[in-house]
Amino acid sequence: MATAASLDSALEKIGVHLECSICTGKYKQPKVLNCLHSFCEECLVKYRDGTYGGAPQIPCPMCRQETVLPQTGIQGLKTNFHLVGMIAEFELQEKVACSGDSKLLCETCDEDNEPLHHCFDCGKNICTPCRKTHLRFPVSAKHAVATLDDIRQGKVKVTKQPDQYKCNNHKESVKFYCKTCDELICQVCTVVGHPTAKHDITDTGTASKDYRQSLRNAFSALGKDIQGLELCLQDTIEAKMTVKDNMAKARKGVQDKAAEVIAKVKAEEKRLLDEITTHELEQSKGLDEHEKTLSDMLHRKRHSHSTGKDVTSNASDCNLISLYPVISKDLTKLSSQHLAQYPHKLWYLRFKRSQTAGVIDLGKVEQEGDKWELQHKLGKQGSGEGEFELARGIAVAADPDEIAVADCKNKRVVICNHQGQTKNTIQVVANDVVVVSNQWVCAHSDKMMVYHRDTTHKCDFHVVPEVGNADNSLLSVAIMPNGNIIAGLKKKVLIELDPRDGDILHTMPVKIRPGFLVVLSNGWIVISDWKQGLVEIVEVSNGNAVTVNTIRPTIDGKPVKYCKGVCSKSSGIYIAADTGYIKTGHIHHYNCTGQFVSCVAQGLYDPYGITFTADGQQLAVADRYSVKIYHKV
Repeated sequence: MATAASLDSALEKIGVHLECSICTGKYKQPKVLNCLHSFCEECLVKYRDGTYGGAPQIPCPMCRQETVLPQTGIQGLKTNFHLVGMIAEFELQEKVACSGDSKLLCETCDEDNEPLHHCFDCGKNICTPCRKTHLRFPVSAKHAVATLDDIRQGKVKVTKQPDQYKCNNHKESVKFYCKTCDELICQVCTVVGHPTAKHDITDTGTASKDYRQSLRNAFSALGKDIQGLELCLQDTIEAKMTVKDNMAKARKGVQDKAAEVIAKVKAEEKRLLDEITTHELEQSKGLDEHEKTLSDMLHRKRHSHSTGKDVTSNASDCNLISLYPVISKDLTKLSSQHLAQYPHKLWYLRFKRSQTAGVIDLGKVEQEGDKWELQHKLGKQGSGEGEFELARGIAVAADPDEIAVADCKNKRVVICNHQGQTKNTIQVVANDVVVVSNQWVCAHSDKMMVYHRDTTHKCDFHVVPEVGNADNSLLSVAIMPNGNIIAGLKKKVLIELDPRDGDILHTMPVKIRPGFLVVLSNGWIVISDWKQGLVEIVEVSNGNAVTVNTIRPTIDGKPVKYCKGVCSKSSGIYIAADTGYIKTGHIHHYNCTGQFVSCVAQGLYDPYGITFTADGQQLAVADRYSVKIYHKV
């Protein structure tokens, strides 16, 4: 049961969102700028006249986006009647529900009686005798009256009366909308001023319905932009951490080499450290600016998205129509804003030691991209221990560190350590394998086969009903952030499974064949179709998969023939691709929105599945007859 104190607290929290950020008081005649931020009319007048000398355009005090004022100035801006209504409702709530600590008096008599009731039609608090009188007179007999206790306890909801727009010319209630003039009009206006023969007239309900749907369609694209910006922002934050880590490693390299020749190299040491510091300042400044640009754009789009959705979902028809031109214009403006890619190669700075002996030369500072090198290779072609015929899927697990390789032609999943020693074998034909809840999940042609880490069989999840149908076989498997299993079927379908019992939660058609899968941190799924040589990023929502972006890798400027394994970590997406010939395999790095960053490895024999080790420091590649482990230089 709600108490007066708890209602006071709740209303206090709500009231903060109804305050003008200039005067910090409740909005008075709120005017909305093109960026959808609202301020009191008087506050905007003082802001423009005092700071900008009555200029014809002003920047928003919150986000600095400029708004060109109409000829009538601040007064000509759209009034945010949606906010006006919210404030009116808030004040009514405050009046009737939060009076526990104050003495109220009946507002209809002079007897100083305590009011126990509230009349919604009159908007007044009344005492018990007045209530009886109130309901006795014919004019007020049908008024809605409730006790203040029922209102405070939430048994009766307090709502404001629907807004009533009046025609400026005829003082009649507006019931129509003229699309030709972009104006709310009354019945008389349809004859005088806006004749239906020359003007496109519709009722407010129909116009509101059309505009709500128009805005909802725009919100979908803006929502994807916001998700993309969130990933880019996280990418940039990660870049700043990488820069800081690389600078520390570069300094240590300089200092270690300098220690070998002590005093003779102090001058050289200082030169190199100063050069690193210069790089750090320049790159940190660039990343700070990029981060701020991302944050500002994200904040701006979030605000427009939230404000627009609120108006679309909750505003009355007239309020919605009144604000629609501003919101629509803002969404169009935002949809055209695209962020330039920050040069990712600037993240990587290293110290290269000099190989010259007897000379005071510590080395030089090099600016390089995302460079990896082969650390070691496991296995060879064959069917014996430590050999592979088609290493397709690959997964890693920690504690203890193990690598699982789906060697489908040898009809087994091989479990080995990082030195290549075989620890165990699961006798199953699997196209792919992942780790979930410390168990191996193998994608067989028609079912998921689950094994404990010691390779003992736990259970099977039957996913494909048509056993033996080659066009309906399982190709790939990945894990969602919530722990659910995502399976890719050859017939261009994704299936989401409950990892506890294998229940199918969603079945989602996709545009390409999901040969390999990986799931990003925000739940977007990256699908690689090896035959089409492309990769799609899809957003999964309410059991539907919608394409967000498409990646078309190239090698030497030409489209690749095959795209195979995909994996990801906070720095982005990694894709295995080749030209269709052996020893042409590449591993490409893209950021989380699909922009190319760098080629991290090339010259692989025939790469299929790829994944990062548990610590994220090494990249494991199932290269048909072997497993190759790469580490960053």
